[in-house]
Amino acid sequence: MDRSLSVESFYQGAKKAAHKAMDDHGRPEYDEFALHAGIAVEKLAKAVLVSKNPVYLVEARSEDMLLHFGGHLQVDEKKVRTVGAKEAITRLRKIGVLKADTDLDLLIEMRNGAVHAAPDSTLAKGMISPLARTIETLLGEILRPLDDFWGRWTKAVEAAVDEQRDAVFQDVQLRISQARHRLEDRLEGLPLPVEMRSRPRTPGFTFFFGTMDPEADGDLISVTGGAGCPACGREAQVVVEPSSDNGAVAVDLTCRWCHLHLKSPDEIEASGADLDTSLEVAQAALHGDYD
Repeated sequence: MDRSLSVESFYQGAKKAAHKAMDDHGRPEYDEFALHAGIAVEKLAKAVLVSKNPVYLVEARSEDMLLHFGGHLQVDEKKVRTVGAKEAITRLRKIGVLKADTDLDLLIEMRNGAVHAAPDSTLAKGMISPLARTIETLLGEILRPLDDFWGRWTKAVEAAVDEQRDAVFQDVQLRISQARHRLEDRLEGLPLPVEMRSRPRTPGFTFFFGTMDPEADGDLISVTGGAGCPACGREAQVVVEPSSDNGAVAVDLTCRWCHLHLKSPDEIEASGADLDTSLEVAQAALHGDYD
């Protein structure tokens, strides 16, 4: 049997497709994400089938393929056909590797074009979790570590399958990883000074006042400075509102470097951003104590 049908070949193909899927999701190009995510699952499913028995790749009613995978008939490499993603998953469920998962089935249908995910569709956007948990299960069957497969995406996919965390945390952690990797890709190969490539910090803070919702009372203040971005560690612009206890609460965070945008106090809290200094500056400015 040729090398393209080996566990390693399928594994490497799945890894490449999975990384493309995560990049697509971060752009966001959800049609492309569904395509590459489905390919990743299909290839890794085939890697597991091969590890169990190469004959499990044979399409139904294909006697020549059966003999080929059994090692008793040589078939031209260009004519070799294996099962599709749907059948590969069905076979893995029959032998107890995978459980029934309607979200995974939907992902495969989107990959095959049976369900269309428009560029602004939340349907494909929400498929990170089934992709991540399916990959994790399949990797366990071929004894491959999660971090070797996912590389720089490891923390994001671990968060995606963490059932102890809520949806806001999972979404924010994914967006942080996407923002960080977008910036890394943009800076790759550019002749930038070391200090700018790593984490440039501007001494001091700038701030300005704005008006809140016309139906609300009080002002808000935008503070820029420090190293508040939880994705890239660079200075972030933070919008702060006064709180009921005469303090201040961050309600919006934007980074001009990696383009991370957190739109609520819950998202900012889930990001783990260290905004203590920014909040101190904002609170002093709100109460007229800033000099």
